[in-house]
Amino acid sequence: MNNGNKNAQTVLIVGATGYIGRAVVAESVRQGYDVIAVTRSRKDDSAFDGAEVVVADVTDPASIAKLFDRKVDVVISCLATRSGLPEDFDDIDYKATLNVLNAAQKSGTGKFILLSAICVRKPDLPLQLAKLKMEDALMRSGIDYTIVRPTAYFWVFDSQTRRIAQGKPGFVIGTGDQARHNPIAREDLAGFMVDSIGNSERKNRIFILGGPEVADNIVTHRESLLMIFDALGKEPRIISVPEWLFTALIRITRFIGLFTRRVAVFSAFLNVVHYYMVNDMRAPGYGSVTLRQYLIDSNRKVPT
Repeated sequence: MNNGNKNAQTVLIVGATGYIGRAVVAESVRQGYDVIAVTRSRKDDSAFDGAEVVVADVTDPASIAKLFDRKVDVVISCLATRSGLPEDFDDIDYKATLNVLNAAQKSGTGKFILLSAICVRKPDLPLQLAKLKMEDALMRSGIDYTIVRPTAYFWVFDSQTRRIAQGKPGFVIGTGDQARHNPIAREDLAGFMVDSIGNSERKNRIFILGGPEVADNIVTHRESLLMIFDALGKEPRIISVPEWLFTALIRITRFIGLFTRRVAVFSAFLNVVHYYMVNDMRAPGYGSVTLRQYLIDSNRKVPT
């Protein structure tokens, strides 16, 4: 707990161990709030300097209710499932988040900030439907809210970066130029979310948010790979996977997945990859960190 803070409000953060959640905890502490980081186990204690770490099961309403035995002024939810089956997304992105909202309502919490995703504006996948249900529940709840729908995060480029650093080629679906996006740094996104606590102009509104709208950050998937090769000082090697072949792989793994969960989860993951590679994800710009700068900074640490 951050004693002697400049902000008297207590902020409870669920999904605190995730990629964005960790940044939101750090930013909330930096801004002087009393911060409660909700985690699944005590092993995460050391990752949240300045925050009080509380263990709870977000899928259990009784466990969540105990978090509100004290006064909580603001909830920030960064709960999300990166991969899984349709029921997994519904269990976390909707039902677990709804558990937190219900407990916040009963305790008189004044503000709920929800991390959603830009992809809900064209809902084709189970994760998007789960997020839309949660957005709807929050807007109907009567509690003051801010919903943030960010575009892609920088970490989505990390797996291809590691492959390329190991001398392997990058890959795209089709030409790799079907979609354009302006990804956002987690620090910039966290800053926007925490700043929304005291910003009356963001009350009861939905914000679609991307990173800086500059040349070093507005890219197609092929252009992002070229940036990675450049940051690593390697000659570009890009394999183009025909879209028909990729969609055929999704169908085949979906069928096999009827008999084994592991393949079903892989098929769902491929479906998400396909969605993001062929659908435009550009959003209004915010923040200062560009993809090129992120790649330059992070690739100094990438083993080759």
